[in-house]
Amino acid sequence: LKVSLNLGANLSLSLFGVDKGQTTIQGALGAERQTLIDQYRVPPDQFDFPTNGSGTPDSQASPTALVQLLTQMAKSPVAQPYQAALPVLGVDGSLATAGTTLPGKGHVFAKPGTTIMPGADGETLELKAQNLAGYIETKSGRKVAYALMVNDAGPVNDLAADVGGVFEDEATISSIIYEN
Repeated sequence: LKVSLNLGANLSLSLFGVDKGQTTIQGALGAERQTLIDQYRVPPDQFDFPTNGSGTPDSQASPTALVQLLTQMAKSPVAQPYQAALPVLGVDGSLATAGTTLPGKGHVFAKPGTTIMPGADGETLELKAQNLAGYIETKSGRKVAYALMVNDAGPVNDLAADVGGVFEDEATISSIIYEN
């Protein structure tokens, strides 16, 4: 989780499906959905993963769904290694360069998800989604699950500046949550 590996994420869905007796992606997706509903109590109307496409715009989850999943993960036997595997704001993984001077540095453990798609003209790129979800160990000592989502942020002319700017905005919001 420190750095995205979508091929690995897609493979893990297939392996999950096999473990549940499924031999197709559709079967694995169905088993995943039922597990999220039954075991993690994620409301079924709050997420839809219709294909095996990490980062594709057809996969959707509300902040409510993500926070519910994260809350249940925090109570699971794998809670500690799961949190340790998440990128840490200003420290490592895909959040290493975001929020490096903010008070929340080192206290935000979250996984970003970025979707960049061709623009309507087929020549340009657009930032369709930049999401961040995970945990914040707040200044007051609480641990909170949270999710931030930015959708339809516009054209990407300079990857570092445009997408990096959204990362910094999310880092700033995360740091404000850390402090308050």
